[in-house]
Amino acid sequence: MKRIVLVGGGHAHLHCLRELQEDYFHNIEWILVSSSRYQYYSGMFSGYTEGLYTEEDIRVDLEKLCLSANVTFKEMTVMSIDPKSQKLLGDQGDILDYDILSLDIGSLNTNPTIDGLDQHNLKIKPNHLFSEKIEQLRSSEKPVIIGGGAAGVEMALSLQAWHKKQHTGVHVTLIHSSPVMEETGEKASKRLAQIVEESGIRSIQQRVSSVTGTHVETKAGDEVLYDEVLYLGGPSAPRLLKSSKLPVDENGYLLLNSHLQTELYPMIFGAGDCISLESHQDTPRNGVNAVRQGPVLYHNLVSQAKGEALQTYTPQRRFLAILSTGGKRGFLVYEQLVVSGRWAWHLKNWIDKSFIQKNSV
Repeated sequence: MKRIVLVGGGHAHLHCLRELQEDYFHNIEWILVSSSRYQYYSGMFSGYTEGLYTEEDIRVDLEKLCLSANVTFKEMTVMSIDPKSQKLLGDQGDILDYDILSLDIGSLNTNPTIDGLDQHNLKIKPNHLFSEKIEQLRSSEKPVIIGGGAAGVEMALSLQAWHKKQHTGVHVTLIHSSPVMEETGEKASKRLAQIVEESGIRSIQQRVSSVTGTHVETKAGDEVLYDEVLYLGGPSAPRLLKSSKLPVDENGYLLLNSHLQTELYPMIFGAGDCISLESHQDTPRNGVNAVRQGPVLYHNLVSQAKGEALQTYTPQRRFLAILSTGGKRGFLVYEQLVVSGRWAWHLKNWIDKSFIQKNSV
């Protein structure tokens, strides 16, 4: 009997659970380990922040999903991995053996290069921390969000929309080192900057150097007063990977070959935001790639257990991005196509609700 342990409830592991609702292998034992019974879907974080969704709307019940798939669910935070003896150590002292291990544990919202950030930042990852931290952010009178990419801009717009509906008079501050969503091109960046300005958000294009207990300090020497600060300026690798001496890239992400497998320890696989592909290290960490990794990962985990050939994963280079911009309006970007309006939000809402429904029992 081979034991396959899935750590984390990310997109690729959810795909494995859905496959296991239909498949059964008499000689493979499956276990899912997660810090929480619930996996919160980051695609709906903005809608929850704005008050459009309830907590129940944005999460998947991993325990129920496991039960429907004949998978053992274990609520445990993995503190360390011993790849040589093939054991996991949990936060309560539990030791779990594995034959094959897969890691889909996401990333962290922090930046070790910013002095003081780790002590003062609202940590919304792992994702099960999200709802509690957003309540803190909503109650803030001087909220500051750091990051001009999709996550930072969308969160700032959603939080501002919530304050507008509540008539609080609070204005969100967004600090970003380059033009908002610069990676999408000049046309999209300029249009989104206009939406940010019209929303009432205070936008500051400066690079953050440090965070104290009361101020965010920029490299230009400005000090921005805050009472809650949320960093969404790009992901950071989970510390578990490096501390367990697993093969990682220069930024601490699990280094995998095209089979979503580590070369040094062939029994360890991975997917989602916590990985780096040797052949495509510039692959964006987004839901599109995480979802597409699911079928390849599932096939390869089963094939590794059976001693059969593994499949190759090729990242998708082009993808559709839709942001919620507040008031049930959306901002859609696909290559040179840039569209904003209500129908873009309704499309995003349909995609997001379909994802939750697909993973519900």
